[in-house]
Order: sequence, then structure tokens, then C-alpha cells
Amino acid sequence: MKKTICLVDCRIPKEAKRRLSLLGFEVMLLPPHPALSEAVASHTDMLICRLGDEVISLAEYCDASPYIFTDLFDYIGKSGKKIYFTDDRLSGEYPRDCALNCLKMGEYLFVKADTCSRRIIERARELGLTVVSVRQGYPACTVLRLDDRSAITADRGMAAAMSDVGITVYGIENGGIDLPPHEYGFIGGAAGVYNGCVYFVGNPDLHPSGKKIAEACEACGLDTVSLCDGRLVDVGGIAFIECDLD
Repeated sequence: MKKTICLVDCRIPKEAKRRLSLLGFEVMLLPPHPALSEAVASHTDMLICRLGDEVISLAEYCDASPYIFTDLFDYIGKSGKKIYFTDDRLSGEYPRDCALNCLKMGEYLFVKADTCSRRIIERARELGLTVVSVRQGYPACTVLRLDDRSAITADRGMAAAMSDVGITVYGIENGGIDLPPHEYGFIGGAAGVYNGCVYFVGNPDLHPSGKKIAEACEACGLDTVSLCDGRLVDVGGIAFIECDLD
């Protein structure tokens, strides 16, 4: 039996969690990392790195919340997917909070080289990925990957770095995404892409660049799904992982 799990912040709006469950996903809620600031302590893009079929997280996070990884391994272990842990230790202040925050786009991995975990960079190179160093410490948060060659972002630095390697970038305005107590959150943290759909936590039409977001998704042949009403909410993104339970 095949199942798709989604890893997401435990504080995701209840309506969004319910909708994901009704759509047939197995929702796994990530508890907060005790060392991170409250706003992002449960964010998927701060706690989980995906490199193809591999999941990379923190040994200290596993120690704090072991049941998450026991459950995750029960789901993905039989599918041949692997879980690795780094020995990085996080804190609530930048740049010691973003060791796992990186963005895989096809054969490229975008990272801030002096803040990203060395284990992730080394593993990426072992897998044949080209590591691209950027100034942005939160690549996965600031960019919504639509497919291997297309992305949405309001971050000009990330847009330039992706464009330089041939990725099509759809630029949007900053703002319009909630991340209390910060002024605003980011598009990569407000959605997840799976099986031809972009699942938004909130209504993308309410974003100042809602029309551009819709046009970008349409250009990539993706449908959009609003998991809940109201403005977009940055929850650190939604990570979808297919697994085989046979």
C-alpha cells in the first residue's frame, strides 16, 4: 500500500491540517525545536532537509523528539529512503539557526556556505549535486520551488542566483504572508508542491502578487489548492514524502 506523508509545523492552522487529511495525506506534525526562536521553532525548512530520497535532520532534534523519527522511519524505511542526522547545534539567533535551510532545484543545491551544515554540503556533492553558494541564509524559506527548473520568490539575490543557472524565476512582491511576530513571512514557507498541485496554507489570491503566483503555477502546469481561508501563512513549507507500506 502506498501512502504519502506530509511533514509540517505542528501549529499549522487546524483547517489546513484537516484539509490535508481529507485529501488522503498522512500528516506528521513537527514539534518545536527547543533552541530555535518561537516563530520558526517547528518550521519544516528549519528542521528537515530533503536531498532526493534522503531526509536529513539534527541529532539534537531527534534526541528531543525521538517519536517523530521512529514514526517517520516506520513509513519510509521500507521504501528504501534513508534518514541521516547531523551533529550541528542550533540556537535562536541567525546565523546559528539555519544549518538545514537549503534549496534543491534539480541538480543544484542553493546554500549559504558559511551557515549550512557541512554534512549537507558534503552529502550533496556525494550525490552529484552542484552546490551554489548564495548570500541568503534561508533559501528554502524565500523560494517556492514549482519544479526543477521553475520557482517563485521575492528575494532578488536568490532570483539572480537561480537565473544564472537557467532556472525560470517568477518574481513577486514582499509581504502579504503572515509570520508573527515578524513583519511578514515568505512564499517558500507558505506552500508545498506535490503531484501536480501547489498546496497553499491560505489563499494565494489575497497576496499582493496573487495574479503573478497564479500565472506562475499555471505556466508550470500546476493546479493550486487553498488549504484554508485568509492570508497566506508561513509555516516553513510542507514536505511531501511518498512511501510504500507493503
